[in-house]
Amino acid sequence: MSEPTKSETLDRVLDAALSRAGDEPVQFDVAAGKAALAAALQMRTPVAAHRPRRRGRWLAAAAAVTVLAGGGLVASTVDLTGVGSNSATAAEELIKAADLASRVVERPIAPGQYWYVRSRYEGIMAEYGGTKASYTDMVQEEWVPADRRDEWMFRNKINSVKWLPGHEGDGKPEAATSFQDGAEFRAKCGNYSYFAEGQPDRCTVASFHNPSPEFIAALPKDPRELLAKLRAEGHDNDAGAFMAAVEALRTGRYPAEVRANIFRALALLPGLVVTDKRANLDGKEGVALGKKYYDDFAEIIIDPANGDFIGNRNVVAEDQSPDQGGLPKGTVRSSSAVTTSVVGELGARQ
Repeated sequence: MSEPTKSETLDRVLDAALSRAGDEPVQFDVAAGKAALAAALQMRTPVAAHRPRRRGRWLAAAAAVTVLAGGGLVASTVDLTGVGSNSATAAEELIKAADLASRVVERPIAPGQYWYVRSRYEGIMAEYGGTKASYTDMVQEEWVPADRRDEWMFRNKINSVKWLPGHEGDGKPEAATSFQDGAEFRAKCGNYSYFAEGQPDRCTVASFHNPSPEFIAALPKDPRELLAKLRAEGHDNDAGAFMAAVEALRTGRYPAEVRANIFRALALLPGLVVTDKRANLDGKEGVALGKKYYDDFAEIIIDPANGDFIGNRNVVAEDQSPDQGGLPKGTVRSSSAVTTSVVGELGARQ
């Protein structure tokens, strides 16, 4: 049998990667992801970014349509198998957060106003089959109008990029994102120009990670029914349901009473554990709850004062082999801080 060509090898890598991507919650369809990945084996990014870039062999390239890979080499004390003995405590913490969130009185967003969602990410990009790994610190901002048919705006700012200690390469590392520093996009319905051709209209197609008022209003009030819907979004498994909830909470567009119902639904998940009190990237401390998700242990961070979602982390659950990137167990692969407010004009922050 003849040796495969470079093109055939790339196709095999893409097919294998996309097979896994199909089991992960993504913001765009697999066909669009394959088109983007075929243009360049992209690294993980915090949002669905499809601007073509230079081809490289990067760890978890198939996740280019999901989240940044992130953080730093940090020892973790949690049982990263996700089979902790404190599931009851996790449920109690979630119910407590739900009760707090349900008491929050929010002023409805008015016509002409915007949801302002600021997300700060830290992330690791590790070379596939090699030893190099870089670290990126970045902030992404989005303004979503009360009327989704109006103009949205998205901005990206890269704070720093550096080599991960012990995983250095030559020269300056690339940022773990397809967006340039200072990139800005505007579009009605949030249908930004970097989207792959053929993507659904975000004004008419809603989901947990792209909620419309109608989608939110139609969500089940019963926690078991809501969990079933989260499972359906997360490819019918518990870990997928957990990640679907994370994607929903990260949008910053769910009212407090719906966030409370999401917490109550998550409280029904088996294997969910309280990991510790964690500080998000902006230094705000909250209770972290987590679950094993593929090679990582995924956590959400909840403010114990009011039940707000304030960030999330992904930690390497098992030592990785060199061809997987060589990151040891306990490495914080991703970390974020999320803040949400209502502002009066596009581009405003207060």
